Amino acid sequence: MQREDLTIFPNTPQIQSLFNPTPINPMTAFVARSCYKYNQLQRNKQQRIVIQHIPQKQRPNEVRQISLPRALQAIKKQQLESLRRQSHQKDGTVSLVFSDVKQEELILQKIDKFQYLQHKLQTSNDDLVDERKVNLNELKKSPSKLKHIIENDKTKTILQNILGGMQQKIDEVAHENHMRIMGMQIKSFKLQEQQSIRSKAMSQEKDRDTSKSYAEKRELYSRSVQKRRHQSPSNKMKNISQQNMKTNQNFRFSLTDYSSLSREQLFQMKLLSYHYLIFIVSSQSNFYVQPSENVTELKFKVGKGNNSLLIKELFKSRWWWNLNQDADNKELNFIWTQIKVPQYMNLQEWSKDPFISRQKSLSQTSTDLKKTRRHQSPKSNKQSQKFGKFDDPIQKLIIEQDVNQLKSIEKSIQSFIKYAEKNDLKIIENVNKIHNHIERNYHLGNKKAMFHNMKKYYELTKQELFLHLPMTFHVSGIKDKQYQQFMEYFKQKKGNNIWIVKPGEFTNRGNGIIVCQSLAEIHKIVSKRQVHPNGKPFTYLIQKYIEKPFLYNKRKFDIRCYFLITQLNNIIRAYWYEEGYIRTSSEEFDIKDVSNQYVHLTNDAIQKYSEAYGKYENGNKLSFAEFQRYLDKWHSNEHLNFYKDLYPQLKMITLNAIKSVYHKIEPYKRNYNFEIFGLDFMIDEKFQPYLIEINTNPCLELSSPLLGRIIPAMVENAFRLSIDTLIPPPEQSTWPPNKKHLLFYDNMLENNRFQLIFDEREDAQELKILYSNQSNDDQIDEMDEEEEEYQSDDD
Repeated sequence: MQREDLTIFPNTPQIQSLFNPTPINPMTAFVARSCYKYNQLQRNKQQRIVIQHIPQKQRPNEVRQISLPRALQAIKKQQLESLRRQSHQKDGTVSLVFSDVKQEELILQKIDKFQYLQHKLQTSNDDLVDERKVNLNELKKSPSKLKHIIENDKTKTILQNILGGMQQKIDEVAHENHMRIMGMQIKSFKLQEQQSIRSKAMSQEKDRDTSKSYAEKRELYSRSVQKRRHQSPSNKMKNISQQNMKTNQNFRFSLTDYSSLSREQLFQMKLLSYHYLIFIVSSQSNFYVQPSENVTELKFKVGKGNNSLLIKELFKSRWWWNLNQDADNKELNFIWTQIKVPQYMNLQEWSKDPFISRQKSLSQTSTDLKKTRRHQSPKSNKQSQKFGKFDDPIQKLIIEQDVNQLKSIEKSIQSFIKYAEKNDLKIIENVNKIHNHIERNYHLGNKKAMFHNMKKYYELTKQELFLHLPMTFHVSGIKDKQYQQFMEYFKQKKGNNIWIVKPGEFTNRGNGIIVCQSLAEIHKIVSKRQVHPNGKPFTYLIQKYIEKPFLYNKRKFDIRCYFLITQLNNIIRAYWYEEGYIRTSSEEFDIKDVSNQYVHLTNDAIQKYSEAYGKYENGNKLSFAEFQRYLDKWHSNEHLNFYKDLYPQLKMITLNAIKSVYHKIEPYKRNYNFEIFGLDFMIDEKFQPYLIEINTNPCLELSSPLLGRIIPAMVENAFRLSIDTLIPPPEQSTWPPNKKHLLFYDNMLENNRFQLIFDEREDAQELKILYSNQSNDDQIDEMDEEEEEYQSDDD
């Protein structure tokens, strides 16, 4: 992952401690702990770390042990003092220029040469010899003193040799002004060089004066800031908020704009922005929950598997929630599991309030809907599908008619309550049960159910289904009519005729998927008479394999996206998440080798066992920005743009899938549920996307740094639009001082990455008329799907 990826989405949520102004990534510590073990295994796979022995000469920090002869030589150096005093000393200034040779051995070699010359000149001195013997005996008794004296003697000899003027010319032709003393080069200065040095010193003094003037300006600024702090806090907050709201109606936290605020005032501003986001989302579902003045005991439980530690980590910043893994379903207020828990959902309340439709009345007929479709311009449709070009981030979460009214509202709890009373919003005091699953999510998550639901919707809207899905046949056996149609279609196709056979039930993480190259292989699989434990026969999905996929560096890939469905106060809304990633295969694409799963299936559950996993990309993951750089480099002549050409189509297919199950997914209108769904798309060589499947339990494992940035931020955004909307943070007076640093630093409204694509108040009436004459034609039994979900929970 490169630094440029962050520029595509600069508003990724961040957390900053209230008492520590340094911004950090919200899940940096947690992601590091989660990814360490996984990445260490992958690195050990790819490369073997060999620790080489470092020679003794290459160890600069190691203390050198000096032998006894060296100690004797160090003592002899004292005799050189008389010679240094008599030596000739040149006039002029002397400066040291250290040569590249600074090793201790070279200096000791020079000492040996000087001692050899001295030995010829000096006469025997008995007193000196006696004194030397005494010193040696003392040094042998105390090794520490020996080391200390040797170090002092070495420094003394170097300095004394320099001052004594024992100089030796080096290369008189090339270096006329250089001498060599004790392994160091000496250069004598001229008057011109001394003047240049003085001029440099004068310029440095001027720079210091300018820096002093800058420091004085900083002091004046700090004094002015201190004067402002003596103002009343209420006036200060009003002035700052009014100035910022003129430029943007949202809260922007920065050190420059809020440097004059105290910690308590900054905390109040941040908490108010939190409540403002919650108010916007809840008002769109016709209710409002007033922040509590008293802390109530709220219990939640997190099921095992699929990175449950991430969910627990995100709840740490919500201190008003208490983790209780042993609590009974009746005691819990929220439960997070991989599959839905029917016993817990049965304890939830049904919605008793009538549905409110603002724009469309029940008397509108299908002919009126056709007229409105004719008058709609294609530009308006494109504007509704635009990506990242909103004038204000509030437009991502609300319908157009409410934008001006909610932008102009005063940001305070009292004004929120007045707005709720004026617009007849339901004031909710207590929310008892919240679940992270929609009641009948299998209509999207089950492969055969999704196929039948989308097939019906495309027939009613007169659209071509297989422009957005691969050619698919759902068969129960060789005598099925659908299988006879498949055989006729198979015989008409020429060239490569490769198909994928998927189990209609009990399939997850790529299990049971077989790539077939001949009709005989398919016939052999379908003709098997297999029965489920409940006595019902197996069914199969025969789907056309995309034989010419769009490749990334000669390898196959798919696209993972997310969307969120919320069921709050009898209103269903769906949000598209603006970030996703690309999953690549580990080996190059080869249509002839259909048996190699590492070539044709990109699921992590399969690819992680490949020896080449993580060889080309970290965790076989790519960001959208990296993929766009690949298109710009290798497909520049085709002018392919992921965000303009492909991204709007992904959103449109997702919206059609949601509309196809709206009338089935939540029949009993459980009041307070939500669910995160994962989508898998593939692209053919013509850059045309196809929806492969939708997952009700998308993988949340952080197997790469890219996922460590995307997934925690996605789940955090989903919690803000669901759990926090139903049970908001308490009022500021309730917050303990030791919990205030847990409040999110980022601007929650601007950093929200979810975009509203479906609102029941806007889209429900059209769908009700569309399906008004259709009978219930479910192709899947709920009990079958319940068994499938529980058995697929193998984490």
